This record gives sequence, C-alpha cells and structure tokens, in this order.
Amino acid sequence: MNRLIAGRELTALRTVLDCSTTATTLRQGPTALPGTDPAWFAFLCPAHSEDLPAWPAAVSHADDGLSLPCGTVLDYRPTEQLLQSHADLWLTSLTGVEPPALNGAWFGVLDQAYQVLHARAETSVGGEGEMLQSVVTAMSMARRNAAEGNLFQAAYNLAMCETLVQRL
Repeated sequence: MNRLIAGRELTALRTVLDCSTTATTLRQGPTALPGTDPAWFAFLCPAHSEDLPAWPAAVSHADDGLSLPCGTVLDYRPTEQLLQSHADLWLTSLTGVEPPALNGAWFGVLDQAYQVLHARAETSVGGEGEMLQSVVTAMSMARRNAAEGNLFQAAYNLAMCETLVQRL
C-alpha cells in the first residue's frame, strides 16, 4: 500500500461500489502524461473486476497484499476532475443535471442537483425516502461549500453522497 501513496497527496478516498468483499485486484487509472503516476487506484474483488471491463484503467493486476474492501478508490486527481468524475459516475444519472449545460459552474450544478434530490426526497417514502434525505443533507453541504468557493470540500461531500447513493 505504501508504494501507492509514496510522495503523493491523496485528494479523495472514495467508495464507488457497495461490496463487502475484500479486494484482490488493483486497477490503476490512466496517467495524465506519459511517465507520470496514475490518476487513481481502484480496489476490486474478482466479480467486480470482471463486471467492469469498460472502466478506464491502464493496468489491472492481482495484489496479494490488498486489505481494502472492493470499491475503494484512492484518488489523486485535481478537484475539478474529481467533481467531473462524480457527475460521470452517479450525479448526472441520478439528477439529470449535466455540468456542461451550466458551463462547469459547480455551484450551479450542485444547486440544481440539490433541488432535484430535495424534491424527490419529499415525495419518497420508506427506506428510499430516508436514504434520499441523507443524500440531500450531504448535497446541501457540498452546495454550500461550492458557493463559498471551496470545491475541494464540496468534492469531499460528494464522496459521502456517492457512498449513500449506492444504497438506493
């Protein structure tokens, strides 16, 4: 594990899958430039490694030293790329809000996403309604941080949302 983080600043620790299995495969994301370190590392169990062949990964290999749960991602990308990743993986499909439509103005994106989720939470009942309310709470924090210009903290709040959304 130390070789994955040596000399690098981790910008996000994400959980992109709801899987309780211990990872046995490590996928690394593409590099921005040849000779640079990977943008992210995803820890996957055998089933998810096989189920996700379209994930953009430069390398996939077994690593007997893994002890993280499947779906854990160590992310080293800049904040703007983290935000776009959230939009690509779950935010747009859940809310219909697309960053390009708002010229990448992240407060606008998160504000609209909040409005959609808030309205959906108000009309949902049972377990989905409760989970959506938790997502709305975390999205509210992301929206507030984006309004204050703190996109790094907004990305952190979206990581919380991402974990919660998997249970919907």
